[in-house]
Amino acid sequence: MSIAGGRKSTPKPVALPKLGPGDRAALAREVYGPLPPAGAVCSTIVRIGVFGAAGRRASVAVAAGPVRIDLAVYLPPGPPAPVFFGPNFAGNSSIDPDPSIPPPDWLRPEHRGLARGAHAERWPLDAILARGFAAATWYDGDVCPDEPRLCAARGRELGGAFGAIALWAWGFSRVRAALAQTGLVQSGRAVAVGHSRHAKAAIWAAANDPAIAGAIANNSGAGGTRPFRWPEGETIAQLFDRFPHWFDPALARFAGRERALGTDQHAALALVAPRPLYLASAADDLWAGPDGEAWALRAIRHLWPDGAVGRHVRAGGHGITRADWAKFLDFFDRALVPDALRPNELRTPLATRRRAKAD
Repeated sequence: MSIAGGRKSTPKPVALPKLGPGDRAALAREVYGPLPPAGAVCSTIVRIGVFGAAGRRASVAVAAGPVRIDLAVYLPPGPPAPVFFGPNFAGNSSIDPDPSIPPPDWLRPEHRGLARGAHAERWPLDAILARGFAAATWYDGDVCPDEPRLCAARGRELGGAFGAIALWAWGFSRVRAALAQTGLVQSGRAVAVGHSRHAKAAIWAAANDPAIAGAIANNSGAGGTRPFRWPEGETIAQLFDRFPHWFDPALARFAGRERALGTDQHAALALVAPRPLYLASAADDLWAGPDGEAWALRAIRHLWPDGAVGRHVRAGGHGITRADWAKFLDFFDRALVPDALRPNELRTPLATRRRAKAD
C-alpha cells in the first residue's frame, strides 16, 4: 500500500466478475445511471481563422436540446483529418490564450482567475496538428457544471436525474455528431480523450456510442479504468463524500462492500473493444490506482487484436502532459489504420502521408 516513501508492496488482486451480455445495463444500473436521450444536434460554424504557422481554428456553436456547447476545433493543413476530441476543465480560453476566446461565465472555485492558456499543456495543439491530427475541445460546464445543484438543474432541463459522468459521456456523443455535421474532420476517426474525471466519461461514452472510433483514458481512477474492487486508491465512500453528483446514487449503496457489485470497470473497458483503446497512468498517482488499471486490462486484453490496445505509466503524479500526448499520438498514428491493412507506401507517419497527399 502507499506510505510516505512510496508503495512497499502491490495490493493482492481479487476476482473480477465474469463478462456478460448484460454488462452495459448493469453498469448503468449500479454505477453511472442512465444517459439522457440522444436528441437532435444542430451545429453552426461561426468562424474559421488561422492558427499557428499553418493550421486553422474553427469556432462551432453546438445546440443539443437546452445545452449549448462552444466547440473549438483545431485543424492541420490539408484535407479533413482524424480528430481527438474531449472536454476541458476551465474553458477554451484555458487551452488557447487567444484574447478573442471568451472565458466561461461560471467556473469551479479552483479555476477562477486562471491566466489564459494556463492549461495549454493538457492540449498541446501544436504537437497534435504537427502530427496530422485535428483536435476539438469544449468546456465541461457547457454540458454539465461540476457542482451538485447546477448538475441537478441541468438534468431537469434534459428531463431526468443524471450524474455528471453520464452527462459528460452524453456530451461526447453530441459533439461527435456535431463534428460529423460540420465536415471539418474525419468524424469516422474521432477518438474520445479525457483526463481524470473526463477520462471516466470518455470510457462510458465509447462504451455506449459505437461511432466513437477509439478512446484515451488518462489517470482515470475509480469509475474509470480502475475496478472499484481494487484495494488501493479512492473508494466509493470517498468519491461520494467529495463528488456526490458524479455517479448514480445506486453506487453509494456499495460503499464499503465493493465486492458486492455485480459488475466492475473492466466491463466498461471491454465494451470499447475491438476499437483502439489507450490507458495512461502515473507512478505516483496511487489515488487513481495504476496497478488496478493494469490488473483490469490484463483480464480483458484478449478482446483486442494485436496493436489495438496500449498503455504507459510515466513518472510523476496526477496530470496529463506533452509526454503523455506523444505516446497517444504514436499509438493512434498506427492503431486507427493498422499497419497490416496498409499498402507499403502508407507505412509512414500520418503527418508525412498528409503532406505528400497535399503536394
